[in-house]
Amino acid sequence: MKKVTAILAFLAMLLSCSLGHTQEKANPSDKAKPSIPVKLMVVLTENDGEKKVASLPYSILVNADAASPGGHVQYSSFTRIGVRVPVPSGGKEGQSTFVDVGSNIDCGVQAEEDGRFTVHLNFERSSLYFQGRGDEKGTIKTVETGQPYIPTIRAQSLLVTVKDGQSLEVLTATDPLNGHVFRLNLTLNIQK
Repeated sequence: MKKVTAILAFLAMLLSCSLGHTQEKANPSDKAKPSIPVKLMVVLTENDGEKKVASLPYSILVNADAASPGGHVQYSSFTRIGVRVPVPSGGKEGQSTFVDVGSNIDCGVQAEEDGRFTVHLNFERSSLYFQGRGDEKGTIKTVETGQPYIPTIRAQSLLVTVKDGQSLEVLTATDPLNGHVFRLNLTLNIQK
C-alpha cells in the first residue's frame, strides 16, 4: 500500500509541475515578429559603350522574416523565366539538344533590428545568339545558321543590406566576347 501511495504522490507531483509549467506567461520577446511584405525590383541593364542595349526588370514580392538566430537568410522566392531551346548537335540525323535559356532568380529577405533589410540574391541570365557561317569570330548575329553562343551572367550568394526605398548596384560585369557592360541593380520597397 505504501508503494501505491508513493507512486500516486509522485505522479501527482509530476502532473502539478507540468501544469504549472504550461501556465507560465510567455515572454513578450519570445513572440514571433510578423513578416513584412516587401517588393524587390531587380533590373539587369546591358550597355554597349554609352548606348543602352537592353533593360530587363524583374519585380518580386517577398515576405521579410525577422532575423534568425544564426543570421542566415533563407531563400523564400524562386523565379524561373525562359524557354527550352533546341540547339543543333551537329549530327547527320538533325538531332538537337535542348538548352534552358532565360532568367533564374532566387532571393530571400530578412528584416534587421535597425529597420534595414538583408537581401540574399542569386541571379542568372542566359541568352541565345547564333554566329552566321563565314562571319568573323566575335561577330554575333541572330540568324538561324551556324552554332549558337549562349552568353551567361551569373551571380551567386550576393548578400546586401538596404533600407526601404534604397537602390543599389550589386554587380557590374563585362562580356568578354563583345565588350558589353552588364549592371544589376536592386531596389527594395516595403508594401503597405
